[in-house]
Amino acid sequence: MAYRRRTFSLTVLLLSMVLAGCGSSMAIKGNKDEGLRLARLLRDQGRVEASTDVYTRLDSRNMLKGSEMLEYASVAALARSPQQTLELYSRARQSLGGDTDKMSPEEALAVCLGMGRAQLALGRNTMAQKDFTCALKAQPNNTLALNGMGVVMDSAGQHTQARQMFEKALQVNPADVSAINNLALSWLASGNPDKAIPLLRSLDDGNTTGKLNLALAYLASDREEDARTALGAIAQPQRIDALIASLHQRLQQMQQDKTRGETLLASSRQRLQLSSPE
Repeated sequence: MAYRRRTFSLTVLLLSMVLAGCGSSMAIKGNKDEGLRLARLLRDQGRVEASTDVYTRLDSRNMLKGSEMLEYASVAALARSPQQTLELYSRARQSLGGDTDKMSPEEALAVCLGMGRAQLALGRNTMAQKDFTCALKAQPNNTLALNGMGVVMDSAGQHTQARQMFEKALQVNPADVSAINNLALSWLASGNPDKAIPLLRSLDDGNTTGKLNLALAYLASDREEDARTALGAIAQPQRIDALIASLHQRLQQMQQDKTRGETLLASSRQRLQLSSPE
């Protein structure tokens, strides 16, 4: 009977959440524990946007504190803009006391890594480096932090140091796709496409980013036909000429840019159209 009552209570809360989205005058019903239970259920089901909405409504009633605020930021990072995410992580840090050295290693890692990735997405590389340093202090072998630090170093032209970060990530997890891609791009940014190509060819054929990077590396080696073959695995035939032109433009920008890594980082944020609009 107690289980049935809890189930009914959760159902009522879910209904009230749905209704609350229909008009600003509606308010959340149910208590904090029920709200968190619902948010986590939606999160675990992969319904990130819905889960974020529940956390947002709980937060609007000042119900989230400490680790709960960090939980909110971690879910929202998958559904909100980097600017919004950064604000949430900053609030979570303050709610946990403000000093990452006094947090648990798990909390410090989540805060610093979340802030670092948001800073990087916003192009704030100096701040991102500080946050990734903090994350690596909390967990020296964290592959996400190693990759993030490597990307920051690459963008600053510190390619040797960047590759050390990517290689360390691959020592932790030899199958880390991000580290393989990043290591290849670092070689490419250093003007060594022949070292990038074998790394990128090791990735699965279904890896879109890897194929685009492989095509870029082929073009850097004056192997356009190989680049077209690589693109043929992921793009419609009628789009390949346009893709080749876009990649040539990126390659030209990279070769003209003294830092190179900054150009690669900027271009990696731009999506290329693989199919024709319907």
